[in-house]
Amino acid sequence: MKIIFDFDHCLFSTKRFNLFFEKTFLKLGIKKEDFRETFQKAKGKEKVYRFEKHLRLLQEKYPFLPRERLIQQKEKVFKKLSQFLYPDVKDFLKKWSKKADLFIISFGDKKFQREKIESCGISHFFKEIIVTKSKVKSRELKGLFKKEERIFFIEDNLAALIFLKKKFKKLITVRLNRKEGKYKDLPDSEEIDFSIKNLKELDEILEKIKEKPKALVLFSGGLDSILAALFLKKQKIKVVGITFTSYFFGPEKAKEAAKKIGIFLKIVDFSKEHLKVVKKPKYGYGKSMNPCIDCHILMLKKAKEVMEKENFDFVATGEVLGERPMSQNREALEIVEKESSLKGYLLRPLSARLLPKTIPEKLLLVDREKLLDIKGRSRKRQIELAKEFKIKEYPTPAGGCLLTDLEFGKRLKKLFEIFPGCQGNDIELLKLGRHFWEGKVKIIVGRNEKENEEIKKLIRKGDILIEMKNYPGPTTLIRNYGKRKNLNKIIEKAKKLTQFYSRKSRGKKDINFKALFFT
Repeated sequence: MKIIFDFDHCLFSTKRFNLFFEKTFLKLGIKKEDFRETFQKAKGKEKVYRFEKHLRLLQEKYPFLPRERLIQQKEKVFKKLSQFLYPDVKDFLKKWSKKADLFIISFGDKKFQREKIESCGISHFFKEIIVTKSKVKSRELKGLFKKEERIFFIEDNLAALIFLKKKFKKLITVRLNRKEGKYKDLPDSEEIDFSIKNLKELDEILEKIKEKPKALVLFSGGLDSILAALFLKKQKIKVVGITFTSYFFGPEKAKEAAKKIGIFLKIVDFSKEHLKVVKKPKYGYGKSMNPCIDCHILMLKKAKEVMEKENFDFVATGEVLGERPMSQNREALEIVEKESSLKGYLLRPLSARLLPKTIPEKLLLVDREKLLDIKGRSRKRQIELAKEFKIKEYPTPAGGCLLTDLEFGKRLKKLFEIFPGCQGNDIELLKLGRHFWEGKVKIIVGRNEKENEEIKKLIRKGDILIEMKNYPGPTTLIRNYGKRKNLNKIIEKAKKLTQFYSRKSRGKKDINFKALFFT
């Protein structure tokens, strides 16, 4: 890894240096306006300050000042140059000179600028110090691209960084925008990789670099998430899947798919938190009771916790731009990234080249050129890629979540209206039997033997269980969500429904019922 610095305004406070330089010469009796006029003239058309030229211009105005006296003043200044280094410079250089090759490429007069840098006492940290009269520095940078490695260029000149990023795609461009910098008032640009205010922030960026990065992939087991994981694996990235289980979906598809493609899968149960989101989604529902945006935000928040705790480098998903009108349009993708606090660390490999660069891409942990640019609702490209990866079986994109089922959605909506405080047991009951409401009391009639057994497992205090003693048939549960105490009429209706849904007892008059009250 190479780290290349501009010197002035990045490592060295040129503003304070210039003021001190001027003040020192004014002690010789030189007027401020004369010093500043000759200082500017000494730069010439190239805007490169030349000390020798400045001396000549000063002597023309002040012939009584000997050249030796002027040089002595300069030397006085240069003896104190280390005080103009920014406070964070030496500690940073000391640490990173042991981990990377450090360089300076500085704009200025070769003799004066090199002497200035060397007088600061930091030369030994750098492999090479290059002084150039080119503000862009592209030729000097090109000479340092000798092999495949990460090269950071830290510069305050935004225009130069934008130009260099276009010329050297693999260059990691960092704008160091000190408070007193020459270009401090210019806004940041998305055309560069990073913008920082000090070297502490650069240190944090560099610490993120690893030889073998780790990705935590949101993994449903559908084709999109399978492909996202495989494209990262193809880049030698360690991939771990994470899937979620709730009252409305489980991990079965994900477990099966993870086993087939050979990745470890984390399963997180977030049922209670997810139910809260389903009850009151910030971004609303889809066609049924599916709050896809809010659900995805919650998943990614949980993924972020795992990412930070277990030292993953980023989170990835199988999202495709425009594939789902509600949850995968560009605005929705931006909302999800922001609300989950994963800004910059959420990679969508299947549409990455259509979206802003993420931090792992900027740091070359992931090769952006090897990611995809899929968009839209057609799954033609995904199916072609499945063939390339020899994936023969994968679930359809529609299945998996009960919240997208219109009939289940109607049941859930009714339950929320009547009993907003419903919990997991109530949701599990929604999945079973036939449901009949009588005000705030519900009758649930089992449809088969398996459902009968499942209904019995969900019985809780206050429920009433109805069954026939002398005929086979459904198990019927009465659950009261209100304050109603007299349930005799409802019990009679439950008995009639129990008999009606039993083929063998329908129309019979010798039915014996048993009613169990759970208190």
